[in-house]
Amino acid sequence: MGSAASQHRSRVSFLRTCVMTITPFFRSTRWASLGGAALALALMLGVAPASAQSPVPDTQALARVVERLVGAKVESIAPSPVTGLFEVIVNGNIFYIDSTGNHLVNGELVDVATRTSITQRRKQEHELANTPVLDMATLDLADAIKTVKGKEVAGRVLVTFEDPRCGFCKRLHQSLRDVPDLVLYTFPVSFLGPQSRAMNEAIWCSADRSKAWQEVMKDGPAPVGSSGCDLQALDRNTALANKYRISGTPTLFAAGGVRIAGAVGAPAIEEALKAGAR
Repeated sequence: MGSAASQHRSRVSFLRTCVMTITPFFRSTRWASLGGAALALALMLGVAPASAQSPVPDTQALARVVERLVGAKVESIAPSPVTGLFEVIVNGNIFYIDSTGNHLVNGELVDVATRTSITQRRKQEHELANTPVLDMATLDLADAIKTVKGKEVAGRVLVTFEDPRCGFCKRLHQSLRDVPDLVLYTFPVSFLGPQSRAMNEAIWCSADRSKAWQEVMKDGPAPVGSSGCDLQALDRNTALANKYRISGTPTLFAAGGVRIAGAVGAPAIEEALKAGAR
């Protein structure tokens, strides 16, 4: 009891000291009012006065504000780690809007203590939760370029999304030389622009697509495609990549939907093949 009373007296003394300290400042400025001093004291203590408390924000109204600004549907809106700031996800991108709807932030929210990006972490979490698992059985493999390395062995199958101008894709193919008995289904995409699209069209319209692709992966010239070739598969591949939120090449999938991003080495590919076979 004595301890509690002592703590109470200390807190009262602290409050008196705070008021005595800040009141002269407000008397000498345009904030010269008791209300201004009270507000500043409340901010120092982390408690907003009753008159400064805001009603619960209408998140649907905030979502409509964002949709008008970015021209796309809001996927979700929720409080962020920062009081008064809401996290808004649109097309997988993260924005922040304040509770008044007057300020929209398009940038990174960083945790100072850990020096890590909260925005990037939340984006990865969102992508993981909303990305469907690739099921090879549902793929139209006729839209891919099939390459057989060695013998066809059950379970030793890789699906890749690659761009013909992608340097990391070419590095991947160097690693694939050390992976025996593999069936590779490559879905060509054109992430690197019109030149990639032109090369994909030439490869797709060539007599031997697998050979043409392998030559390009060795930095060889793209073949001259024949006229009248049906290129709709290339458009479907772009849509397929969007469905599985593939934004970089190479992206690989083993059986069971095991996903690998980037030009990994042969050991990592073997691990993915084993994991997919389990």
